[in-house]
Amino acid sequence: MKEKINLFKESLRLVWKSAPEWAFVNVVISILRSFLPLALVFLIRILIDDITASVSAGHASFNNILWMVFAVVLVYFLDEASTDFGNFVRQKQSLKLEAYMYKLLHTKSIRLDLINFEHPDYFDCLTRASREAPWRPNSILNNLISMLRGLLSLLLMAGLLVTLHWAIALLLLVINIPGMWLRLHYADILYNFQRQQTPEARKSAYFNWLLTGDRPARELRLFGLGNYFISLFIRSFKKVKEEEINIIRKRTTIELISDVVKAVAFFGILLFIARQTITGKLSLGQMAMFLLAFRQGMIYIKDLFSSLAGLYEDSLFIGDTFEFLNLEEKVTASPPAIIPAALKKGISVQNLSFTYPGNSDPTINKVSFEIKKGEIIALVGPNGAGKSTLVRLLTRLYDPDSGSVKYDGDDIRNMDPEQYRKFFSVIFQDFMLYNLAVGENIRMGNIEEPHSEERIRSAASITGVHELINNLPNGYNTVIGNLFDDSRELSWGEWQKLALSRALYRHSPVLILDEPSSALDAETEYDIFRRFREIVKGRTSILISHRFINVTLADRIIVLDKGELIEAGTHDELMKKRGMYHSMFIKQSSRFGER
Repeated sequence: MKEKINLFKESLRLVWKSAPEWAFVNVVISILRSFLPLALVFLIRILIDDITASVSAGHASFNNILWMVFAVVLVYFLDEASTDFGNFVRQKQSLKLEAYMYKLLHTKSIRLDLINFEHPDYFDCLTRASREAPWRPNSILNNLISMLRGLLSLLLMAGLLVTLHWAIALLLLVINIPGMWLRLHYADILYNFQRQQTPEARKSAYFNWLLTGDRPARELRLFGLGNYFISLFIRSFKKVKEEEINIIRKRTTIELISDVVKAVAFFGILLFIARQTITGKLSLGQMAMFLLAFRQGMIYIKDLFSSLAGLYEDSLFIGDTFEFLNLEEKVTASPPAIIPAALKKGISVQNLSFTYPGNSDPTINKVSFEIKKGEIIALVGPNGAGKSTLVRLLTRLYDPDSGSVKYDGDDIRNMDPEQYRKFFSVIFQDFMLYNLAVGENIRMGNIEEPHSEERIRSAASITGVHELINNLPNGYNTVIGNLFDDSRELSWGEWQKLALSRALYRHSPVLILDEPSSALDAETEYDIFRRFREIVKGRTSILISHRFINVTLADRIIVLDKGELIEAGTHDELMKKRGMYHSMFIKQSSRFGER
């Protein structure tokens, strides 16, 4: 319970911080709405008694009745208007909170360690948080306000019913207790069920993406996979929903029994009030007042218990949001903190090892080497050798299990990762395709710097994509991709030229190119690597490529295999050793290897 109270406090803090003025107005309106129904019931009683008295006396005092009708209508209007305005306030507050919570989620997501994406549990946690975060804190506030309003209104109505008979007020409370217990009981059951079904729900979402997404669309049609994935989606979807419906069916059955009990109680109250009215103990106005009060009391106590049960349910689900927001960021600056600067000497890798979660064999195993400032290093090796993983370790997207990476002699674990990464520019093998303007795509290489058309065009010219961009309908302002209107799709090779331009746009001392020419045409590739030293002039560069003709221009070549450094040296030195590099180079360059 202490933990749930702390979650309530934290949720309310978020609600208040997101929109304090709207939260205040929401509370004020809710308190006002607690008193209006009692006033309405009381005025209806006076109106009916005045009409009855006028009829009994044989003359109608229409003016008095008219004013009372006006008063009833006015209070009714205020009750309805406050309800409508309250709904608007809650919607406005909900919008503010939703935007605020998305900002918290996105900020946390971009700061969390990249290694989290190797854990299925992380995706489960993210899915639950994304599902609950935008609206659950606001639900806590609304349930608290609803509970306060329900409690005030119930006390007022119960006080009125006590004047008729104390047992009626007690009955009003007792017949609603089973409903509250039922809601609490099934809140636990549904929460545990949904938490257990998160992986299956993600599987359903994945199959839905396969059927509707852009990337799978070609293979889906070519290989005729549509009906197969439809069957997988339906099977996964039904597995989740049918079990949930079974739980809701059981709860609904018990709720119906509870509703029968309430109806029987209302029948008894109705008979009692009717008898009291017939015997003259109650006037017609009092009869109407007590019937309305009991009915309203039933509504308010139901709202009260429903809000209480809703708070309990919220306390279960809001924990998923804070579980995500409280995930620990491990890739941080360890003391003593060091502020990185532009590379002066070089980077050294010392006895570096790293194993992905769930794997038993290391992807990088006791690797050591040095890179001098201004040097061009090539990383080569078969698929799965650990080349891309090594890049992630060098850029501190991952931290190693053991060993270290030193930047100008300082361990990079003592540096703030965001500050450290600013000194690296990388084109990844699986680079991003941004459905934005062409110029914006290139500028993404250093979005923090002021916009510079000259630098954007310079980067595009180096990779040979400038002429293509100029021929687009809106030049550098043309939106590319196929997600939005008035856009223009590019070939994969053209996308790669843009990604390379983006990497070159960033004036960083270290440039890492992971398969930068895999989709380039032969002429563009030849032109870029012919001028490679001119392009990377002044930068320390790391080149990963399976095309050995390109890596021969490197100052040194490092050969990896199964996560281990097998050999290192210049092209000529490695050819003389007749080791793995020699074997791979000969196979690729020979006529037999090309066939």
